[in-house]
Amino acid sequence: MVKLSAEIKESLAATKLVYLSTASKSGIPNAVPIGAFKLLDDETMLISDQFFNKTLANLKENHHAGITWWGEKGGFQIKGTTTIHTGDAIFKEDAAWIKELKPNLVAKSAIVLAITDVFQVKPGPGAGSKIL
Repeated sequence: MVKLSAEIKESLAATKLVYLSTASKSGIPNAVPIGAFKLLDDETMLISDQFFNKTLANLKENHHAGITWWGEKGGFQIKGTTTIHTGDAIFKEDAAWIKELKPNLVAKSAIVLAITDVFQVKPGPGAGSKIL
């Protein structure tokens, strides 16, 4: 795992929407916008699942995923491996957090992304380069 820099954490905190990319075991891609996400620490991210169908099926077959965003403070792409949580302490924490954010939403599962790589998405000569 890699530790996120202050610049990456500030950029992520300043955005309200990220895109989660997954792929099935056979490589069929899927990307969805996500509004319920947060860093757990410098190396892991929580993604709350209220509506995942293809995404959850993909994560059960293939634990690799990516997150990308672009906002006022720039953007990055994070890649890593996921674990799906239901019924445990992480899921219960996620469900409580979602109830605070939007009382009408119900968490189905909590996805934890262990960050393994970070890439630059700014335009220019360094676009797409691995930075962590």
